[in-house]
Amino acid sequence: MLTRPSLLLSTLVLLAGSLGAQATPASARSNDPSPVLKARLRDLVTAEERYWHDHGTYTTDVAALGMYGPNSAAGDSVWVQVVQAGGRSWWGRSIQRARRDLSCVIYVGEPADFSGPPLTDGTRVKAQKEGEPACDAF
Repeated sequence: MLTRPSLLLSTLVLLAGSLGAQATPASARSNDPSPVLKARLRDLVTAEERYWHDHGTYTTDVAALGMYGPNSAAGDSVWVQVVQAGGRSWWGRSIQRARRDLSCVIYVGEPADFSGPPLTDGTRVKAQKEGEPACDAF
């Protein structure tokens, strides 16, 4: 029979183990880079909106957006690109350097403003909703 202190200790160990398993993101347990690629696209959206606020238009220059510069991490494994921008709309993509054949894309604005739809590099997945990343299957 377990005493009250040993029961309490067993419960704490069990809780700590289950919390540790939950705290480990799925991307750390697999080779799927899409959560990181989506996060970088969300950073890109924020940077573009800040640029829009200051200049009244969007830009394709990721350096002007502050995405890359003197304080960027050397060897960053994710590359972000604004494919088309201007006026009221833009679309961009993110690519992991180790898997350049696959990507995630996002757009803001009106798809009618683009010369073509925002598509991923691999299986040509189309971004369906404004501000929502779409990714190739990794």
